[in-house]
Amino acid sequence: MTVVRSAVGTSRTFRGKLRDAFLLSFPALFLCLIFDFVGGAVLGKNWGTVMSYFPILVFIMPGLMDLRGNIFSALASRFTTKLNLGLIDSVRDPEVTTQIVMAILSSKIPLIVLWVVGLFLVHNFVQDVIVLLMVVASAIFIGVILGYGTALITIIPFKKGYDPDLIAAPLISSIADLITMPAMVYFALLYLHHERAFYALSFTMLALLVLLALKARFKGEHRRAFGELAAIIGAMALIETVTGGLLVTYEKIINAVIIVSVMWPSVNDSMGNFGSIIAAKVSTKIHLEGVEAVKSRETLYDFLSLLILAPIIGYLTNLISTWVVVHYIHRPARILWNFVLGFPAIILVAMLIGLVVAILADKYNWDPDNVAIPVVTTLSDVIGTMFLVWVALSAI
Repeated sequence: MTVVRSAVGTSRTFRGKLRDAFLLSFPALFLCLIFDFVGGAVLGKNWGTVMSYFPILVFIMPGLMDLRGNIFSALASRFTTKLNLGLIDSVRDPEVTTQIVMAILSSKIPLIVLWVVGLFLVHNFVQDVIVLLMVVASAIFIGVILGYGTALITIIPFKKGYDPDLIAAPLISSIADLITMPAMVYFALLYLHHERAFYALSFTMLALLVLLALKARFKGEHRRAFGELAAIIGAMALIETVTGGLLVTYEKIINAVIIVSVMWPSVNDSMGNFGSIIAAKVSTKIHLEGVEAVKSRETLYDFLSLLILAPIIGYLTNLISTWVVVHYIHRPARILWNFVLGFPAIILVAMLIGLVVAILADKYNWDPDNVAIPVVTTLSDVIGTMFLVWVALSAI
């Protein structure tokens, strides 16, 4: 196993780790925060409309957002490993295309799982079928963007000498949130206001899916990776029903404390991002040096350097969401100190989950690249939503 290059962002001292956290991870996390507020603002502005016409969409939206980010964050982790091993070199490599097609196809698994579960909670079959068409069509378009976006976000930094593990998972996860939520909301609005255009666009996307499926050429290793990813994503989709159930159950409280709906994408994404950075770094270390290399002071330094960023990201989340609610949604909002003070604790939980899951995946002969990030971001989504419901209840 040959490592072709070592990247910036691989410092082994605490001072070096802290420098990398502020110079590499913080800009990526802050950019992600800004991206997330686009989705949060769209959701907050159209919360009432979506709940009135398509309640099942609110139920499945958390899972679709999180798991789509999971799939392509895991793709970023696989790309980083393959770059370090010298197995890929550019976006034009056939292996890159194969991995992207595999990710797009696997993104349909949580969609079906969540939709089927939602049928038992929202009893309007005609509207439910329309929602299925909405999310399938948006997923195909978004998948192409995310797939090649993931390739660029990992390959370009690596060629410039930077460690993609520090920036790729946060960026691709937040780009997923940036385009996924608005896409689903605007597909819903397109159906309500321009029904024919909605059906034309949706069936065009379905034709594109068929074309992509025909072009997929899986080898044995790809089938194994797809099987691992499908099993994990399917299981995570079932866990995500908890998140959707919480949003539906507490939708009146969330509407009363509307800042929570605006913060929701950012909080869950930030948790997943912090956990994904740890998961990706541990996964890469396991592939390159073995699991024993994880049990080092360097891993502790990774935790401490990232944890120092958590209070900053938490306060900025509340501050920016306050501005969005006041100036875009035109409702009152304020700094919620129970949120600001509790945020670092949930970030620590997310990072611990990323560490433990990566180690356990390797122990049971699963590829940590396929397992760790989907698990950590899904569990972060559930924990983050529970945390925000508590914040909303405390604010009333």
